[in-house]
Amino acid sequence: MTSLLALALFSVCEAASYRTIGSSGCAAQMVFVPPYTDTVVFLDNYHRNFGGPGVDLKTGAHSKDPFMQDNGLWAFGVEYEWRTNDLRKLTPKSNTFCAAGAFAPDGTLLNVAGAELYSGDAKTTNLEDGRQTVRRYEPGPCDIDGCKMDFEVNTNELQSRRWYPTSITLTNGDVLVVGGSDVGLLVTNEASINNPTYELIKADGSQAPPQKNLTILEFGAEDNQNADMSFNLYPILQLLPNADKADHVFTLAGNRANVYNYATDEIVKELPNIPGGPRTFPGSAAAVLLPLKAPENEPTILVCGGSSADIPNPKALGDCYRIKPNDQNAVWIRDDWLPNGGQTMIEPVLLPDGTIVMMNGAHRGSAGGYQAEDPALQALIYDPNAPKGQRFIKSATSEIPRMYHSVAILLPTGEVLVAGSNPDVFYNPVGNVSLANPKWPEFQNNGHKSYLHQQQEPDTAYPTEYRVEIYAPPYMDKVGSRPIITAFPVSVKYGEQFKMAAEGAREDVVVRLSYSGFHTHGVDMGARMVQLEAVLSTDGDYIIDVTAPADASVMPPGVYMLWVIEKGIPSEAVWVKLEA
Repeated sequence: MTSLLALALFSVCEAASYRTIGSSGCAAQMVFVPPYTDTVVFLDNYHRNFGGPGVDLKTGAHSKDPFMQDNGLWAFGVEYEWRTNDLRKLTPKSNTFCAAGAFAPDGTLLNVAGAELYSGDAKTTNLEDGRQTVRRYEPGPCDIDGCKMDFEVNTNELQSRRWYPTSITLTNGDVLVVGGSDVGLLVTNEASINNPTYELIKADGSQAPPQKNLTILEFGAEDNQNADMSFNLYPILQLLPNADKADHVFTLAGNRANVYNYATDEIVKELPNIPGGPRTFPGSAAAVLLPLKAPENEPTILVCGGSSADIPNPKALGDCYRIKPNDQNAVWIRDDWLPNGGQTMIEPVLLPDGTIVMMNGAHRGSAGGYQAEDPALQALIYDPNAPKGQRFIKSATSEIPRMYHSVAILLPTGEVLVAGSNPDVFYNPVGNVSLANPKWPEFQNNGHKSYLHQQQEPDTAYPTEYRVEIYAPPYMDKVGSRPIITAFPVSVKYGEQFKMAAEGAREDVVVRLSYSGFHTHGVDMGARMVQLEAVLSTDGDYIIDVTAPADASVMPPGVYMLWVIEKGIPSEAVWVKLEA
């Protein structure tokens, strides 16, 4: 029996695959999927760029031609059409380096914050400081000649400068922006530049209330080298389903956690510190809200990997923990270990079959420029419903290292788009740390020597990476038997019962709704999924009776991917608007 199980497991692993499909046009530090389109949008720091047509998809060698906007600036925002691999240059108008993103209820992406200008050898005329900017990118659909939308800048700026903040959408459609640093181009935050506040961007465009302090982000100068507190950039935020239908948000910064109501500015519940050290940047663990299931919608947070608080060389962590934050006595419970050992900068992606694929990152070090070594090339699939001890399956292996500044995101096909990797932060066709930093392993942080070391070895090289891959999960091996959605509503209201049709949906049918979110630095802002109440209808073949999410704490208002899954095999998704 043991050998048969092993063979079965091996066959599942072999079914998944990576394939290289195109070039990203810019170093893909951030990514999102504009609703109603066949595109993704990549964003980067502003610097030189040779990632346009001409990239060698086999070797990764860069194009010989500069990839620039029509105004003479280097391209650092690109629309990528993943069915045709076409590129379209975008104009973000200010430096988007290490920004955040969340969707408005109509599907518009709000890309917030960024960095100051770093001129170097890149022209910066007509480019603005991005730390207080709010950029809007509208959804599709696009016309027959392709998409035409581009970034527009909000009149209302952020109330303070933010680099490495996190943003999510709240129950009323407002966008929450939390934390960050006052200045950029650093690895560890410090008290003098910490921004321990949060603010709102109102869904109706009105003036937001003044920003407020957030205790979980606060620390003094005496704790600058206390990683449990100062490793607090890109805090982890997850809106939690709750009986009050309120803005209860799981918040994790460093190793500290709570549930916070950002609408009323109060702590709902203090949670225990997560064991093992800090899990936010540069600790950079994978953290997800596990797929919800109606009608209970009981939230569970999973945190895997990241980096320890060992100074000066943090170690990649291999542990995983779960917590049910709504439980009266919520505790962190040890889950299965990562099967390939410690892994930091993991990119987790919720798949429509209810599993999570974890990919990218490294087996040594932490997040940050040249801070890591030993790339994690093998994808892992985590099944939250499998028995403990059997939740991870080793999946396909890529040949392309995806180190610091890499991304992955779910496409409506059910595949995962993978791109990026740029440990240098700026353009570097070689990616050798000893060439970039003669003082290796020491480096500067906020104008002085960092208490961390760069852990990339002097003889390895991870250049700016432009190749784009598609990861096909195991269910893509069965595309011939996929259900096909043939009828569906374009919009539904909370709690509404509706009908849809999916050819091939005969038995063991599941319907899920998902947000791909905004992905950067292993933080999947807003990504969530719910299994809806659904039964095969008596009204005819392939008709399904479905109930929309109960309220906005389960899924905030927005435009979602709707999936039909039969016997574990998902359809392609369709876009559905969820509204009050």
